[in-house]
Amino acid sequence: MGRGSRVKALTHNPEALSLTILSGFLTLLPVFAPLVGLLLALLVPFPLLVLGLKYGWRLVLSVLTMEAGFILLLEGWPAIFLLNYYVAVPTVMIAAMRQGFSMSRTIVLSVVAPVTLSVIGLAVACLLVQQPPGVLLLDAFERFLQAMQEHFQTLGQEQPGLDQPSAAHEALPEIFLMLLPAMVVINHLFTNVLNYVLVRAYCRQSRVPQHLDPEDLTSWRSSDYLVWVFLASGALVLLPLKILSTLGLNVFLITLMIYCLQGVAIVAFWGRQLPLSPGLQWLLGIFVFMLAGPFCLLVCTIMGLFDLWVDFRRQRRRPLIS
Repeated sequence: MGRGSRVKALTHNPEALSLTILSGFLTLLPVFAPLVGLLLALLVPFPLLVLGLKYGWRLVLSVLTMEAGFILLLEGWPAIFLLNYYVAVPTVMIAAMRQGFSMSRTIVLSVVAPVTLSVIGLAVACLLVQQPPGVLLLDAFERFLQAMQEHFQTLGQEQPGLDQPSAAHEALPEIFLMLLPAMVVINHLFTNVLNYVLVRAYCRQSRVPQHLDPEDLTSWRSSDYLVWVFLASGALVLLPLKILSTLGLNVFLITLMIYCLQGVAIVAFWGRQLPLSPGLQWLLGIFVFMLAGPFCLLVCTIMGLFDLWVDFRRQRRRPLIS
């Protein structure tokens, strides 16, 4: 199918055209509106996943190519890391879902692949600019802070103390580098699970002709052995050796995120028992999270951790991470 025929197919298919426009909007929004764009960027894979599942590889690869070109043009070499999210995540998830992979395997692959590519991309960038990884990462971090400052200035609001020298401000770069591995993995875990759930719901409504794993979020659970990783990483945090304590802290935070997702699965399981339509269930969940977000995350994490012994759903399913 040539470019002209693809354009013609889009103009004759309102759904595909709408998804393509939505994908471009979500991809480019963070460049022009960093604050709002970062929140909406969580949904970047969604339209691409639907395009890939419903209309095949040619259309979605064309959209990905155009978006990748714009990102490279606007952002330069730091776009290597953005492309891992905007391109690698939807590509891996589409391939896995089209093959009928389980939800667990799909999520794991969609996290491992972009993280691996990010490491490779960082190594390539270091070779090209002849700078160590820490310098490049801190430069990207400073650019992000600068973009946030400029954004607040354009809105006429007070800058949130980012340009004022303080002990906390000076410690930010070191904290950023120390927690970066965990932040990257946690970001992919959260966003990929979110998009997977949304795409499954959309596919059920529009009857996408693809075999999807019948397991959904409500039956997610981590491997029972993950608790030993959780305990071992917590023990490493207490060690006096900085490299081991940093490694332990990153693994500890990642396991907490996995348990938090398991807690969300437990809440979703019991939420489905409410005599409400799926739309009202979603609205109720969003409303509760807006009222008490941090408390909800804490409760979900505790429930996910203790589900090994309590089994809140009174059922045993195959593990999310095995």
